[in-house]
Amino acid sequence: MSNQKSVPIILERVHSIWCRIEDACAYVAAVLIAVAMTLTVVEVLSRKLLNAPLPGIIDMFNLGMAAVAFLGASQCQRMGGHVRMEMVVRRLSGRTLWFVESMTTLVAFGFVSAVGLASVDGVVRAYRVGDATMDLLLPVWPSKALISVALAVLSVRLALQLFDSLRLMIDPDGQPIAALPVVSVEELAREEIDDVIGKIEPETVGSEGRS
Repeated sequence: MSNQKSVPIILERVHSIWCRIEDACAYVAAVLIAVAMTLTVVEVLSRKLLNAPLPGIIDMFNLGMAAVAFLGASQCQRMGGHVRMEMVVRRLSGRTLWFVESMTTLVAFGFVSAVGLASVDGVVRAYRVGDATMDLLLPVWPSKALISVALAVLSVRLALQLFDSLRLMIDPDGQPIAALPVVSVEELAREEIDDVIGKIEPETVGSEGRS
């Protein structure tokens, strides 16, 4: 019994630590996006006013955009932001639901892990051959290394979700910690409305309708 109680506590602690790592990766991606936007403005002004475009701007974008796309992937997975086909899953419950979630997460974990290992080989190869960009001759391996790091973070996130789904399959009455809870269409629509126009209290809506 004590072991069963300690598992959620340990999982919650690891989940909390990994959330901070994912948030840090997302902050790095946000900084890279801000830098890209600043460089774009400077490029346009320099080309328009001075007739002198920034050298190597395409090289910088090519190096940064892939990292930006992958660094926020784990945080998005944690928040359930990726596209999911839930027409069948929403009709399931209990052990059946978490069994299906475990299987789909296992497939995702295997795929992301395989791609991550392949990306590490790409980093090593780019470092050994001295792969560089065409214009400024910037080394390519740091950008590829960021992608490998992002895929490693996502792999751990999927591993946490897989472990939690297996835990809930054994104990369906438990509360999800790392696993993604399946929400109804109404709850999803309410969350999207709250994100766009803020939370609307039912009493407020009722009073406005009566007035």
